[in-house]
Amino acid sequence: MLQHYPDPGIDCHFADSRRWWQALSAPELRIVVTCDALEVLTFERQWLPGGPRALLSHQHYPLAGRPQDTLPPEETWQSLRDILAALKGQRWHVVVVLSDQYTRWLVLPWQSEIRSAAEKQAYYSHGLQQAFGLEVQDWQVQAQASSYGKNTLVNAVPPGLTEQLHAVFAEVRFTPGVIAPAWMLSVNQALHTMRQQKLPQQGWIISRESGSLTIGCLVDGEWQQIRYLPVDAQWRESLSQCLMREQVMHPDWVDLPVFLPQAQLSGVTTNSLSPFALIDVQPGHWLGEAFHQQLRRRLA
Repeated sequence: MLQHYPDPGIDCHFADSRRWWQALSAPELRIVVTCDALEVLTFERQWLPGGPRALLSHQHYPLAGRPQDTLPPEETWQSLRDILAALKGQRWHVVVVLSDQYTRWLVLPWQSEIRSAAEKQAYYSHGLQQAFGLEVQDWQVQAQASSYGKNTLVNAVPPGLTEQLHAVFAEVRFTPGVIAPAWMLSVNQALHTMRQQKLPQQGWIISRESGSLTIGCLVDGEWQQIRYLPVDAQWRESLSQCLMREQVMHPDWVDLPVFLPQAQLSGVTTNSLSPFALIDVQPGHWLGEAFHQQLRRRLA
């Protein structure tokens, strides 16, 4: 299950949507797909960019997937069909959030001699196979736009996953505006916090799920690395140990702050994460006391 406080308009900005006009003019339907749960959240229309949005509804549907699966369990699709059938004929801006379990991330160094789109795709695919093995050779690869001379952030999803999502939504004539890995939501929230607090664009950015942490390192606006770390109930200790190892391997990163969404609710404090500086990433929108209490129980 994704341990994330939904922050519409910030963690999924309208400019990132392929259907930005719907993001500005329709309420949001957010589907969160993880191995052990399917979550459905609806938010009222955002009348002004950056303005408050109320949570209209929230449903949680347990699933019987496994942490090592590279695709959602089969029951996901029928559950999703049943949910969408009740919304058929309505108008929504659709946001799909995928567990980081279904994504592979990699930071690749800039190569000035690689210029054409075909050369770049070959470079990205080769790098992913070197890092994760032949299992990713048929995966769908995308690269985040980067400035000239800077490292490139690459991600891949299993073949057929996005096609299956589009097919299920097409049955009720919906088209997702955003299909995003969970870690990107935490990145967008952290970048928003950096802008608000006038902080430099650097730090460790954390996304937490029931059985994993995704940890990315940003230095002076450039991605350095990203790790996927399986964890259990002792995830706080695992996070601290992982950062301590990185501190030894990369002494220049020792002063980087750690951006963790809802750190206080998760039981993480500055003392428990010492010597690293902790920045508790708070949502820009309050979704009500009932949802807050539910999240507190989930994060405990």
